[in-house]
Amino acid sequence: MSQTIVYEQPLNETIRACLRLEQLFLEIDHQMTDPSVLGARKIISLIINVLHLLDRPDLKAKLARELAHHLSNLQRYGSSPNLDANKFKLLTQQLEELSHNLIDRSGKIGHRLRDIELLNTLRMHLASPGGGCSFDIPLYHYWLQQAPDIRQATLRDWLSDFEQIRAATALILDLVRQHTKIEEKTAIHGFHQELLDPQSNLRMICISLEKHLATWPEISVGRHFLSVRFFTPCIEKRPSQFVDNLIFSIAYCHA
Repeated sequence: MSQTIVYEQPLNETIRACLRLEQLFLEIDHQMTDPSVLGARKIISLIINVLHLLDRPDLKAKLARELAHHLSNLQRYGSSPNLDANKFKLLTQQLEELSHNLIDRSGKIGHRLRDIELLNTLRMHLASPGGGCSFDIPLYHYWLQQAPDIRQATLRDWLSDFEQIRAATALILDLVRQHTKIEEKTAIHGFHQELLDPQSNLRMICISLEKHLATWPEISVGRHFLSVRFFTPCIEKRPSQFVDNLIFSIAYCHA
C-alpha cells in the first residue's frame, strides 16, 4: 500500500473530463463484481452519469485533439537511438486509431444508449432524490427482478459502448502522468506560491503528501501562478490553515 496521498489538479477541461470519466469507470468496475439488485441499480446510475458527461458536444473533438497532440509529440522522438521500437509502434497505433475513431464516429459518444427508452426514463427519474422506485418505473422494477446473469449480460452490452472512450481516456491520463517533472517544496506555515511558465503547456499538477501528515492541500492554478494552501482536516467544522512548515512533492505534468 502506498504511503503517500496524491492530489491531482487538472489544468484544462479535457483533463478534467478524463479524470471524472476515469473515476466513474473505476466505480463501474467495482460494482460489476456485485450481482445483486442494489449493485445493478448503482451501475445504471453510473452509466447515466457517464452519459451526462458525454453530453458535451465539444468533448469528442477535444479528446481527438488531445490524442493528436500526444501523437505529434511522440513522433518527434521517432528517430531516437534509445527508443523501444516495438513500444513506440504500438503506442503510435493506439493514438492514431483512437483519434480516428473519435473523429469518424457520427453523433455523440454512446448515442445508441440514448435511444434506449428505459435509460431515457431513468435519466429523468434518477435526477430526483430516491428516484427510480418501483412505483416510478414498473419496467425497471421488472428488469431488476430478472436473474443476475440476465442483468449482467445487459449491463455488459451497454458498457461496451464506452470501450473506445474509456481507452482514449486511460491513454491520455497515462501519458500525462508519465511526462512529469517532480520537485520537492516547502510550504511556509502551510502556504506555497510560485510563478509558472505560461508556455510550459502543463496539463495537470500533482501534490504528494505522506499519509501520516494530518493535512490536505487546496490547489489554485492560473496561467502565471500556482498557490497551494494546506489545511488541518476536520470533517465537522470549517478547516483551519496548517500552521507548521511542511515538505511536500509537486509533479508538473506536461503534454
